Amino acid sequence: MFRGSANYIASHRNTLAVFHIPGDLMDENPKGFRDLMDDISLSWLLGMKIVIVAGCRYQIDKRCKEDSQLRSEHMGMVVTDKESLRVVKEEAGYVRFEVERQLARALKGGSSWGTSRSSSNGTDEVDVGEGNVVSGNFYSAQPFGVLDGVDYEYSGFVRRMETKKIHQVHQNRDIVLLTSLGFSPTGEVFNVNSEYLASYAAGELGASKVIYFLGRDAALRHKIRRSTERLFLTKMGWGMNALEAGVKRVHLISPNDGGLLQELYTRDGSGTMISGDLYDGIQRATVGDASAIYKVVTPLVEEGILVGRTKAELERDIDQYHVYTRDGLLIASGQLKMFENGYAEIGCLVVNPIYRAKGRGDAMLGYLERVCVVEGASNLFVLSTQTMEWFIERGFDEVGVDLLPPSRQATYNYDRASKIYMKKINSLRDLDANELFWDR
Repeated sequence: MFRGSANYIASHRNTLAVFHIPGDLMDENPKGFRDLMDDISLSWLLGMKIVIVAGCRYQIDKRCKEDSQLRSEHMGMVVTDKESLRVVKEEAGYVRFEVERQLARALKGGSSWGTSRSSSNGTDEVDVGEGNVVSGNFYSAQPFGVLDGVDYEYSGFVRRMETKKIHQVHQNRDIVLLTSLGFSPTGEVFNVNSEYLASYAAGELGASKVIYFLGRDAALRHKIRRSTERLFLTKMGWGMNALEAGVKRVHLISPNDGGLLQELYTRDGSGTMISGDLYDGIQRATVGDASAIYKVVTPLVEEGILVGRTKAELERDIDQYHVYTRDGLLIASGQLKMFENGYAEIGCLVVNPIYRAKGRGDAMLGYLERVCVVEGASNLFVLSTQTMEWFIERGFDEVGVDLLPPSRQATYNYDRASKIYMKKINSLRDLDANELFWDR
């Protein structure tokens, strides 16, 4: 099991993740909440930098209903008056206490994964290293004000995130905890939507991922209740905002036992993952791209890295090429040639020198691999004389000429003696999993 998870553990180490925990999970599923705190603590132990945003809308709605207080909404946003703000303060304090209590237990060795050792007096102690939960004024807030004639009173949004302070907490190997209470420079208190707060914090902090838990037992199924669907879509909407802010991935996970660990550290996962568009700007080349491809390829041909191609040859085979462009500039190109029996060859994989070491080559390779799956090819190969290590690092293995498709064997240039590397592509899910390691 650990061999299968090793790459994921290494990939997530020293990355920052924001976790949103809904209030209903604490009260409606206390065992699930306790187990989740154990799993988050284990992720911390494995090297992740963690920010937790604790929601309390469930508790607020329940209290207001018990007190016969009416809560109004406008344009999907809650209006927080002075009386309901008092409830928000109390319930935000409650969820903060619950998260701190359970994390303190887990971080200090009260979870099932702690490492026991015998002390001098014969009792067992648990040593998991030093870790604390730190909460405070890590962001300032300001009021929504009046929108469409409606005064939102004490409902607000983030004015500024104290990113340096949060990063300093992480340097001390501690966990950051945020709640829905935001303070203005003048001392006013505002109720900030916790799902929005998680999305905003992830973008400002440069997080690699933001993780939303659905709460209760709202497992991800093909058929779900309308209320669960609305909850799912709301979190997905905030997740899309995080992607637009530069967060690489958003995860929606049910609170089932071990779901977080399965999602983070196994290939199959357990929830729904939404990725930023890694392939934005990649498209099939046209004849008009031939000159730009030729210009980028020529220096590598002169160095002997690539086989020479004339402009006429590029124009003739242009349907085999894909280009990565931005604002009219060619960033990368790649050729994909299909063969019999489910084989395909990658050639002319080139990145503009300005954009090298920025993941553009990985993006082009990943895109071509997906084209292979769509076209029904499962065996991808490449011929190389100098860039062998790059392909080996991305899952290719060296093979002999005899493993090439017959028609490619017939045209193999023995004088050039290129080495052959091949990769088996099973499914799009495998490609999704491989992309997790690009950012290491």
